[in-house]
Amino acid sequence: MAIHTNHDPPIEAALDQWRHWTLGDTNDRPTLGELLGEGSANRVYELLPMRQQVLRFAHKSHELSVNRLRQEIELWKLLANEGLAPAVYYHSDGGDVVITDRLSFSDVSLEAHAELCRQIHHLRPKGSQLRLTEVAATYRAAANEKSSRTALETDRQSIRRDLSQLDGESPVFCHNDLSSYNVGWLGDRLLAIDWEYAAMGSPHYDVASASEGMKHNERQEFAMRVLEDTFDKNLWSTACRVVPLINYLWALATKDHDTALSVRAVFEEHYPA
Repeated sequence: MAIHTNHDPPIEAALDQWRHWTLGDTNDRPTLGELLGEGSANRVYELLPMRQQVLRFAHKSHELSVNRLRQEIELWKLLANEGLAPAVYYHSDGGDVVITDRLSFSDVSLEAHAELCRQIHHLRPKGSQLRLTEVAATYRAAANEKSSRTALETDRQSIRRDLSQLDGESPVFCHNDLSSYNVGWLGDRLLAIDWEYAAMGSPHYDVASASEGMKHNERQEFAMRVLEDTFDKNLWSTACRVVPLINYLWALATKDHDTALSVRAVFEEHYPA
């Protein structure tokens, strides 16, 4: 078990206020236990001695998120009230530390995953609008600091047409990163975490992003369950091409070279030179 030993001031401040968020299940100041998960920006730690809450620490920030930390947390709270996200029991003033429920990330059926995505799409409008044309341009600009080749690969007429087509959809509220890594169970409720890219946007893109790791037949079934009578075969094909494009640009923009190498082949399959 990997135990956290660094004493980051925001984490220490959160632990010092334990009486306000531990729900009365311990008489002692909690400590950080095992590192449960780590993404490009966040680390999630077990809290001891109780185990039903976790601490999320934003160890890295960048300019590419749709929602900055405080914006994400305020949105997160609203979604928790809707029963679609775990509760926020504590957050630091800067938003880099959050205490929330510990979820179970196993045995998520296609039906439950699709229903969660559908419920998110049916929310009243919240947040800013995410335009994929602008996202691609922002990522491309960041990537081009190191490689001018990126513009030649990812700014073709066919790509601009695909992005514009998805941006022309009637926007709905989207998570925009609802993969199986970001959905988990709290009892019998399936909830979503990591709302930093949530915004009004293309429902077909959101569904294609959420289902990217599924098999072909399962992926289309997922899309049809979420989108119901708004499912459009042409938009679906477009979204399935655009997701690896955005993933590739993201990896280049964040200098994640290993990921860029692994997703480039998928991008090139959809947009051959």
